[in-house]
Amino acid sequence: MPATVPAYWLYAERLTDRFPDALHIEPIVARSALHGWTIQPHFHHQLFQFFLVVGGGGRTRIDGRDRELKPGSALLLPPATIHEFHFVVDTEGFVASVAETSLKRLFDAEPEARSLLATPALLQAEPESVEAQSLETLMRLAMSEFGANRPNREFALAAYADLLASWFSRAARGLRAGGEPAKDLRAGLVRRFIERVEIRFQSHEPLTEHARALGVSVPHLSRSCREVLGHSAARVIQDRLMIEARRDLVYTSLTVAQISFRLGFSDPAYFSRFFAKRAGISPSDYRANA
Repeated sequence: MPATVPAYWLYAERLTDRFPDALHIEPIVARSALHGWTIQPHFHHQLFQFFLVVGGGGRTRIDGRDRELKPGSALLLPPATIHEFHFVVDTEGFVASVAETSLKRLFDAEPEARSLLATPALLQAEPESVEAQSLETLMRLAMSEFGANRPNREFALAAYADLLASWFSRAARGLRAGGEPAKDLRAGLVRRFIERVEIRFQSHEPLTEHARALGVSVPHLSRSCREVLGHSAARVIQDRLMIEARRDLVYTSLTVAQISFRLGFSDPAYFSRFFAKRAGISPSDYRANA
């Protein structure tokens, strides 16, 4: 087991080999068949990936959690998500890769989209449904544009990048209960809180410091998280620590003590209790069963 998980621009391509386009799109077979339909654990810096399975399927492991893939599966992978695939031979579908910088126009116009796209999501639709058909059509049109050398190609690819990201942000929004106006009003605050936690979760800042930096009270921040996410602000921090802990236990050879220190815990025993309380299993047993 490696001490670290490799980071690629596109799978098996060095970070320096960046594609020059706003959008890169290819059929799943193009890269998977070269690697025996198995894509080993890796992640991407500052790169969103959008998948659609049209035929076949298989399974994926996202941040240490296994998920089934089948026709109609649409998968959102935000930057820095560790993932791997074990596809059924001859699986059909698409994978679109979009640099985070390419979505600046969308994120500036629709700030909530960044929050909606910040969490991995597997969306399952019936292959013949309007949702799946519209995404497949969009993927096919984007791939046709990508493979051609038409005038205004870069502008068109940027537009397709925005359209794909918009499709997935709408789908991710649909996973959140309701979408009532009260939730919409609090969504911006929650997004900024999540972004702040992403940068600082290893420092174990108290909620009072997060709330102060965001200009709100702790009760207001926690109420907003409950309205938008369905759980407390404290759990946002705990869940982010658990995601990182699971990643290290599954994908690295770091000891439990090394993981605890990397995550900002001063006492490995306390980290083990923290993990076991939330996972229902000790870190060592979680690693053994992964």
